Amino acid sequence: MSTTEKKYNEAESWVVEAETFRDSVGTMDTTGKRKWVYPRKPKGKYTNYRLLVSILLLIIYFSIPFIKINGNPVLLINIIERQFYILGQPFYPQDFFILALGAITSLVFIILFTVAFGRIFCGWICPQTIF
Repeated sequence: MSTTEKKYNEAESWVVEAETFRDSVGTMDTTGKRKWVYPRKPKGKYTNYRLLVSILLLIIYFSIPFIKINGNPVLLINIIERQFYILGQPFYPQDFFILALGAITSLVFIILFTVAFGRIFCGWICPQTIF
């Protein structure tokens, strides 16, 4: 028997037995050379849709500073001068509780959305995967 005992199961795939999977390193072949991984570029209609969503979000992200509502920027957070504009509406330090309430509401929405549709959030909307 070889160092890695393999068994053919009903699902027509080879399974390494639990007792012997530590006998060899998964990234090395039997001669000790490294097994390289060559990823393939994903393709398909959902990948194309995801690319379009990413481009749309980047366009929105980079154009927001130049869009004005009633002469005020759409989003401006200037902590030093204590000016906050959200959707063109000015907020002052005494209005902070409104911003805090909105932030808590947004946080709860994001948490509930990721619980219900986590894969959609991580693959399509999350800024970490877009940039």
